[in-house]
Amino acid sequence: MRTCEASIEIEVVFEFCRRTHFFLAVFAEQFKKLEEKTGYSKVYFFSGAVVLSFALIWLIGGFKLITDLLGFVYPAYMSFQSLEASKGGVTDGASQWLTYWVVFSFITVVESVFPNLHKWIPMYFYNKAGIIVWLYHPQTSGAEIVYNKVVRTYILPHMETTKATKKEE
Repeated sequence: MRTCEASIEIEVVFEFCRRTHFFLAVFAEQFKKLEEKTGYSKVYFFSGAVVLSFALIWLIGGFKLITDLLGFVYPAYMSFQSLEASKGGVTDGASQWLTYWVVFSFITVVESVFPNLHKWIPMYFYNKAGIIVWLYHPQTSGAEIVYNKVVRTYILPHMETTKATKKEE
């Protein structure tokens, strides 16, 4: 079972690398033209573009936007991949990503209820970024742990109460 998951993960990584290579190849031509015109290495232009992109994201939304993007972009991509791979049934990959989204939504709701949470916890956004990666990394299955130990513990009793109420009606 683990070997099959690993081969699927490797395929996803190869596909991501292929798409990234194509994307960078388009920009590499532009950077090469800049290099020829100015005489500066294209590495400087690429580094400048990365820093400028990061700075714009930082100015628009600060660390909150960066951690939200970190928590959304890759998991959304992997969720779409899992859903497309399953075609009708729920695979282990789709189940993992559904669990991730439940936990991520739970964190988002907690942040909405406590809007000053980032002021109370030192280095909050650095910690949040690390936790988000831990949640969706396939080797740690952090989302599954948090779901089973925290979210499910508080939500399931309310769902069972709802089911009992519906049966009585």
